[in-house]
Amino acid sequence: MTELVNLADSTVVRSANAFCVALRDGRLPLEGDHPLGLYRDDCRHLRGYELRLGGRPARLLIASDAAGTGAVYELTNEEIALEDGRTLPLQSLRVRVERRMLNSAMTDRITLHSYAREPAEIDVDLNFDADFRPMLEVRGGVRPIRREVRREARGNALAFAATGRDGRERTTTITCPAAEPDPAGALRARVPLEPGGEAGLEVHIDLAERDGGQAARRGPVAPATPDDRHEPAAPPAAAEAEAWLAERPHVEVDDALVGRVLRRSLLDLRLLTSELDGRRYYAAGIPWYATLFGRDSIIAALDMLAFDPSIAADTLRVLAARLGTRVDDERDEEPGKVIHELRGGELAAAGATPFARYYGTVDATPLLLCLLAAHARWAGTLDLFRELRSAVEAALRWIDEHGDLDGDGLLEYRRRAPGGLENQGWKDSWDAIVDEDGSLLAAPMALVEAQGYAHAAARRLAPLFERDGDATRAAGLRADAERRAAAIDRFWLDDRGFYAMALDAGKRPSRALASNQGHLLWAGAIPHERAGAVRTALMGSGLYSAWGVRTLSAHERAFNPVGYHLGTVWPHDNALCAAGLRRYGFDDAFLRIFDGLLDAAGGFHDQRLPELFAGFDRADYEDPVPYPVACVPQAWAAGALPSMLVSGLGLVPDAFAGTLSIVRPSLPRQVSRLALRGLRVGEARVDLVFERLGTRRETVALTDAQIAGPLRVALEIDRGPGPAGAR
Repeated sequence: MTELVNLADSTVVRSANAFCVALRDGRLPLEGDHPLGLYRDDCRHLRGYELRLGGRPARLLIASDAAGTGAVYELTNEEIALEDGRTLPLQSLRVRVERRMLNSAMTDRITLHSYAREPAEIDVDLNFDADFRPMLEVRGGVRPIRREVRREARGNALAFAATGRDGRERTTTITCPAAEPDPAGALRARVPLEPGGEAGLEVHIDLAERDGGQAARRGPVAPATPDDRHEPAAPPAAAEAEAWLAERPHVEVDDALVGRVLRRSLLDLRLLTSELDGRRYYAAGIPWYATLFGRDSIIAALDMLAFDPSIAADTLRVLAARLGTRVDDERDEEPGKVIHELRGGELAAAGATPFARYYGTVDATPLLLCLLAAHARWAGTLDLFRELRSAVEAALRWIDEHGDLDGDGLLEYRRRAPGGLENQGWKDSWDAIVDEDGSLLAAPMALVEAQGYAHAAARRLAPLFERDGDATRAAGLRADAERRAAAIDRFWLDDRGFYAMALDAGKRPSRALASNQGHLLWAGAIPHERAGAVRTALMGSGLYSAWGVRTLSAHERAFNPVGYHLGTVWPHDNALCAAGLRRYGFDDAFLRIFDGLLDAAGGFHDQRLPELFAGFDRADYEDPVPYPVACVPQAWAAGALPSMLVSGLGLVPDAFAGTLSIVRPSLPRQVSRLALRGLRVGEARVDLVFERLGTRRETVALTDAQIAGPLRVALEIDRGPGPAGAR
């Protein structure tokens, strides 16, 4: 098992199928067992990389990885003993490392600038190590094996290589034209610097793999050009990021912190954008889940519908092409079921893990249908629905024929795959589903939120079938939605005043208070009188930490503020709960969650929300407490605040009717004016401006709407709360 490196203090650069997770000074520590490294195709090609000046580590001043494909590290020197007996004082050097990922290669341009008063020759050591461990080994999910790592020094290059259990050879080749290689794993250079002078090194790291006798497979690599330098004011990685932002709807806001948080969220989703079959999707998170995850990729695509609906369409196609086709207990696969996880690399090729293509998820299938329906409302066309009609029918059959294990109208799950997941909802850790005494529920289990998703899928798909001329099918789906809404009543705990998170094998409900029920509000699956009780449960002292809603109440026996699903705060969970609170008219509760998460984001490095953070009460600490091994960035965490912004503004599209409704618009407490420009609804484009009005700034109004194309913007202040008004 790896050591607890705090991933919240890391930097990440990524391009295509390769990424590097490093400490904030750019290092990959040579000592200790940690998850940091340079990865490609689920394999860690480089586990250690340290820069030393005169035998001493460099000191970090500041770092930025906002561009996604590039990072910049500003460093300086410790006191250095020079070979001629002199001492180079502390902070005499500016050391700038510009890191760039391009496909399967990483380049570091290292620039040294001297502020010393006398000439000096600086010994620069670059020390490396490689282990070629698959990600699941690094994470501790499978038993590690010993690999013989071969090392070679030739010319101005170092090479590491190892052959995996799949018979493929993986290599890491490191070149630095100005340095001499050491077979032990180092590149060394002596750099002369005049007072005020500057000199540079370029380190190029190429990752490749091949079958025996075949040429190495790698991505295209830009030629190393030692004298070619980025312009400091606008390096290409930053320029690319700016161009990407300019192509999408963008937010202008009068609060600088909120603006930085939203910008970082969008750039994190750019960083996680991946490709399969020539189509894009959001990889779940770095470092552990840098691949396709059905549930995560769907929810992230839902979050981003207002900003990039095309990635939702691509995600739907990618997942539809990978629906289960047979009953396969080794993978928890069934016909029509959406995949949970897709992995490549050594373990997948060797058949050493079920997670190469694994279907252990009870909720991704109805969520896929919800995404399709939501995309249609933004796009205003049935083209994608018709294209994927066979996949839609297969998914609906799975819900009815396979998802309901005992024919009682509920979705249930139980693990069949050896080594698969015991729990198969979004809280999928082994100890996530507990009773009030802390004991684990027995499978097969029915999760309350999965019932809500299935209800929402049926209700939201019905209008698409109706528009496509199949009124009978639409009526059947509406009736199914009503049956599922009635079945959710089995989760209600009358004496406790909230919904159970799950029913166990004997249909006995868990009596522990958890956040799962908040997703029923997002689904519009419960009556308004019960929604008020859910609101009370979510916002009580047990669940609400003032940073956000905890996964499990602090008053429960199993509560642990740093337990993965036992009391931590998950941004995506909060976003779904908050959107549901808005739908049912609980705007004050929505804003408390939104403001709390914005404040939490401001307390993390670079205003970046991680996958989750600890569930300590806000009164305990001035800043949110990190969960040390949370993915950063993580797709549905990055999507949480942009999606909450859309919920708070009350944007309800109906591109079929050519309308965009604005329902009870609200703004975070720090914001007085917000403009959302370039929003697309169907074939139209609209710019919206919202402002606070009144002597106490209590009213948020739409003060301007510039429309290009066939669209009517309608302000609906008094739309009724509850399921009928849910979008």
